[in-house]
Amino acid sequence: MNRGFKLKPLIVLVVLSSLTMACEMKQNLDEMHDATVTMADTTERMEKKTGELDKKSADLDAKTAELYDALRQGNAAILRKEFLESMSDSQEMPKKLGLAVKYFWSFEFQLWSNQGLDGIERREELAGSAAREFIREIHEYASHNDFISPTSSDNKDKNFLALATTLHEVNDKQKNRLEKSEHKLMSMLSLIERALAEGKALKEGAITIDQMAVASRDLLVFEDKLIQILQARHNFILAMLVAKASHVDQDLKAKVLLGLFGTKWSLDLSQYNDIEVAEMKKYLKAVKDTRALLTRYGYKIEADKTIVKIMGNGQVIKSLVKQDSRQKTETDLIEMIEAVRADSVELK
Repeated sequence: MNRGFKLKPLIVLVVLSSLTMACEMKQNLDEMHDATVTMADTTERMEKKTGELDKKSADLDAKTAELYDALRQGNAAILRKEFLESMSDSQEMPKKLGLAVKYFWSFEFQLWSNQGLDGIERREELAGSAAREFIREIHEYASHNDFISPTSSDNKDKNFLALATTLHEVNDKQKNRLEKSEHKLMSMLSLIERALAEGKALKEGAITIDQMAVASRDLLVFEDKLIQILQARHNFILAMLVAKASHVDQDLKAKVLLGLFGTKWSLDLSQYNDIEVAEMKKYLKAVKDTRALLTRYGYKIEADKTIVKIMGNGQVIKSLVKQDSRQKTETDLIEMIEAVRADSVELK
């Protein structure tokens, strides 16, 4: 009995202790719950702030891209205007050609980055804008569609010839940016080639106007002007080759003898280094490619009669260099000269 009485206080203490521990555990659980709720609220606020930050960052990126696009457009337009003005003020053809190259390099499609706002659609928009500007700008130098002689001394004719000759130029930035991409390089010449191809497809019913590139539609509004440009291009490139090979540009007497009387002359390749011979080959390729472009779409090749006469009276003498690569280049050059001479042309 006494033993039972003694155990009661102990049991009471155990119960009280258990109740106290239970209360403490409940309090701890409540505190953990409150902390979890608070953390959840904090996390939610952080996510909201992060979302707002991401949105602000995205907005900033969009604004930066838009600013870059606007600055590029404005600066490029100013540069093109300055290049054309300087080209018109220049008297020497080499300087005109150099400024014409810079003019084509400064079109925005040449500076397309494939980043930010510069998606594929934007590239086509820039190409269309360039085509529209170029084809209207070049009317300043030839309001007619008549044949322009590569030997003309008229300043406007020389400006026209400079632009026609450098159509193929591609800015180094475009080359570097697209070097490892699937996108093809774009030039004013490639836009003209595409326009003529799509024009033919349109005539044949293979495509509709809506399926044509914007640049093609803008260029084909002045198709006769495109053909005039291509005729001027192959004639002046050939004239540059003939001038270099025959030295007709360095001597007035040579001009008279070669041009008027058709005096025979020789192109001695031993007088030219590897780079110069390769450059001649490049000229001839450009002539052949441009003529092929004209005939592919049903146009006659118009050629300056004086340049054709001089070209026909030239004799090519191979060098004695035994290096295989040099011999191959010379052989290719001679074959290309013969192919140009064999072309069916309409003399002007």
